[in-house]
Amino acid sequence: MAFATTCFAAISISSTGDYSVNITAANLVSGAGSDLQSSQESASGVTTITISGAGSSSWTVKVRRGTGTWNNNVTLFVQRTSSGSGSGTVTGGTSYISVGTIDTTFFTGSGNKSGISLQFKLVGFSKSIPPGTYSAPVTFSIL
Repeated sequence: MAFATTCFAAISISSTGDYSVNITAANLVSGAGSDLQSSQESASGVTTITISGAGSSSWTVKVRRGTGTWNNNVTLFVQRTSSGSGSGTVTGGTSYISVGTIDTTFFTGSGNKSGISLQFKLVGFSKSIPPGTYSAPVTFSIL
């Protein structure tokens, strides 16, 4: 997956990191002929977000998935695993939310923050999904 960021006004958001998973025979539930483990989860902090230029202003982070080469049987989820460092606050986003193709509110806060850690989960894998390379950009925007 590729990550992109969008900013509005003087507040900016940037993301660092990437998540990919390679599904192999090791992901079979019980060996040859069995189905795949239905979900895969990244390490905490695989991607981090930095918000700058906020001063003491409040902001909202939204997230969406681009279309890319995606199999619609698989659902992408994201959660925030830290509040990062810096002045200000971060609220919400500490439970997995589904990332679709429409902007969804992820978390809110105020002030400048760096190193806000994220974790991803992919759910819906099965042997009925054709082998191939699937990817989609994830975009974080700030309002």
